Amino acid sequence: MAVMPSNQRFHPLTVLFALGGELRNFLLPAVFATMTASRGNSVERFLLVFLVPGAIAAVARYLSSTYRYDPTELVVRTGIIFRNERHIPYARIQSVDAVQNVLHRWFGVVDVKVQTGTGGEAEATLSVLPFSALDEMRQRVFEGRPSESGAAVLTPSADGSAAEVIWPAPEARTLLHLPSRELALAGLLDNRGWVVIGAASGLLFESGVIDRFDGWDSTAWSLYASVLVGLFVIAPVLSMLWATVRLHGFSLTRRGGDLLVEYGALTRVTATIPLRRVQAIKILRGPGHLWTGRASVRVETAGGSPTGRSATEREWIAPIITMADLPALVASVLPEADLSALEWHPVDPRGFRRRRNRALIWAAVMGGATAPWLGGPWAAGVGLLLALWWVLSARLYVRSLGWARTDRVMAFRSGWIRRAVTVVPLDKIQVVDLEESPFDRRWSMACLRVDTAGAGAHRIDIPYLSRPIAEGMRVALAREAAGTTFRW
Repeated sequence: MAVMPSNQRFHPLTVLFALGGELRNFLLPAVFATMTASRGNSVERFLLVFLVPGAIAAVARYLSSTYRYDPTELVVRTGIIFRNERHIPYARIQSVDAVQNVLHRWFGVVDVKVQTGTGGEAEATLSVLPFSALDEMRQRVFEGRPSESGAAVLTPSADGSAAEVIWPAPEARTLLHLPSRELALAGLLDNRGWVVIGAASGLLFESGVIDRFDGWDSTAWSLYASVLVGLFVIAPVLSMLWATVRLHGFSLTRRGGDLLVEYGALTRVTATIPLRRVQAIKILRGPGHLWTGRASVRVETAGGSPTGRSATEREWIAPIITMADLPALVASVLPEADLSALEWHPVDPRGFRRRRNRALIWAAVMGGATAPWLGGPWAAGVGLLLALWWVLSARLYVRSLGWARTDRVMAFRSGWIRRAVTVVPLDKIQVVDLEESPFDRRWSMACLRVDTAGAGAHRIDIPYLSRPIAEGMRVALAREAAGTTFRW
């Protein structure tokens, strides 16, 4: 006789963490009540009025929330009055992500989010679970769907009446591990410390501190010098420290058909990316990356939320990586993508003439617009400088554009200040489109656009192609995409 799976409850600390959330919500009202309370009106009464209902609701949610593992699906039940029971097939689960802040790690618990390919919020959020339950959940999910490399093992049941199919756990292989030195370099290249410095500067201006320093006396000079030091010294240091803490212990591991990303010192994040849902791989290089021989790599996944913070962070599989290690990483994620085999083709050179003409027109407009304030000679100088810069930028931009195609992938590159390369497997292509503006038709050009289920920033969107080449590529890509099986 088969034994029915038993329902499991969340960790009892779920109530404590829920109360912590309620306290954060009522922190400002509590401070206000403390400052304005009279002797006859105690703050304790105020807190009881707001916290007691929250505590009751937290206990009720804990008692009514359960989950269980069926042979082919995860079942999560919540609610008392309005019952909600979700059946999530293991084959549809895209990732089992975990987040641990300092308190979670202190008590040995974790928040778990089960993601599917719906493209919205998490299919199920289990807060709070013991850390051992996370390992069990991942094991159940991996065992509950076919392995890409292992063979099934039939294990007879206790009474010998049935056999249970068990898929062996796949081996884990570390693809990337970033030491503290690389994390600090990633923070330096990203340089998000400017945000902190900018916020502090805005606070100084809004508070009127800057207005107190009239004239150019020694105090004002000291203040301005401090701002400059903060901008050019403190900001990079803050960025390096923030990246080192946020990405501490960053590792990328391949386990069977999944990528496992782990990082974080204070808040530990663990995320899973199924390789079967990877639609494109993107290689990004800014000026600092070019100077240091580094790159950043991310993937676009099918069904992922394009604006969700967790999805965006999960898809960065390499915040920083050396160019020597880049081909091996790309081959591990997309075996069909061999960067050394890509033969790059330029776009139509007439694209420079189009951008050059546009630059000259805008430079003339800007020079004429500044003439009433700067005068004729100065306005002409501004227009000339803008024209030189924009023409040079047009030349370098068109020169940076390129496309490459093999029998298995399509690639596109662009950018001369910040360079980007996108590689898309042909069996992930969903739409091949040809767009023509009035200017394109005048120059007998077209723009080729290739979309996938996870297309985001810097998708394949190739401008300035001659019309015959663009049409030939569209027909060939559409034929090859139609001849392959789309792997969702």
